[in-house]
Amino acid sequence: MTSLSIQSLLDIGKAITTKTCYTLQSSEPLPPQEPAPFPVPPHHRPHPDDEGCKLLDSFAILVQLTLATSALLTLFYKRSRERPQRPVIVWALDVSKQFAGAGVIHFLNLAISYIAGRPRNGKPKTNLCVWYFLNVAVDTTVGVLILWCWLRLIQRALEKLHVKQVKTGHYGSPPLKNMLIPWLKQTFIFVLAESLMKLCVYGMFRYLPFLFAWGEWVLRWTKGNYRYQVIFVMLIFPLIMNIIQFWIVDTIVKISPSYAKPTTDDTNNTTRTETIADPSQSEGNHDECSPLLPK
Repeated sequence: MTSLSIQSLLDIGKAITTKTCYTLQSSEPLPPQEPAPFPVPPHHRPHPDDEGCKLLDSFAILVQLTLATSALLTLFYKRSRERPQRPVIVWALDVSKQFAGAGVIHFLNLAISYIAGRPRNGKPKTNLCVWYFLNVAVDTTVGVLILWCWLRLIQRALEKLHVKQVKTGHYGSPPLKNMLIPWLKQTFIFVLAESLMKLCVYGMFRYLPFLFAWGEWVLRWTKGNYRYQVIFVMLIFPLIMNIIQFWIVDTIVKISPSYAKPTTDDTNNTTRTETIADPSQSEGNHDECSPLLPK
């Protein structure tokens, strides 16, 4: 009985061993395991969407607020160097026109960047930062000239239609409530001219595709790190170019240098104030002369 049990156990063990050896011989060898790649830091990791260039995240919004503050400080400095200086209320109205237009242009730039960067005809999506960089580059160079042309054209058309209070920089006399209607008219004209300028710029991007290749070439050093790209495209480059643009546009939208000269009305023997051009300013003594302004 005992010998039979031992023999049975030996037979079972032999069968298990034979089956295990057969399984090991018939199974294919496992492929070698590759070592895990070294983890990439999050800020260096390419984003699935165009290398991570985001124009509406919290980081980009913070950069834009910094840019707006820098532009305002630039206009403060510009006014401190004006001779003669505009009254504070007139300067504030001029600056507010620029910021209203700049806000509209910023959102138009975002819209154009997203529209132009979306995939078409099966082609991959292009880099949003390249489009935004091109928008800023064109807005602050060729766009200033286009803006001036549209402003002059719209103002002359409205003057032909006998629309009053549309001449840029002329808001009338205080108090402020009397100056708001002219300001609203001029702000609408300025924003309209800015929008028409952006329409022209969008046409340039559509019919001059080589501009995108040039933008990619300029930004090639930021490839792979979207924060560097956003800082350059939305802060450093616009900061330099917008200082120049705000300075020139402020010269365009403000009233030409003038002074008040009292004259006597012979009909009722009352004294009135007439604003005429200062001859000394026409000789180049004013700091804010601009080649874009009509003489």
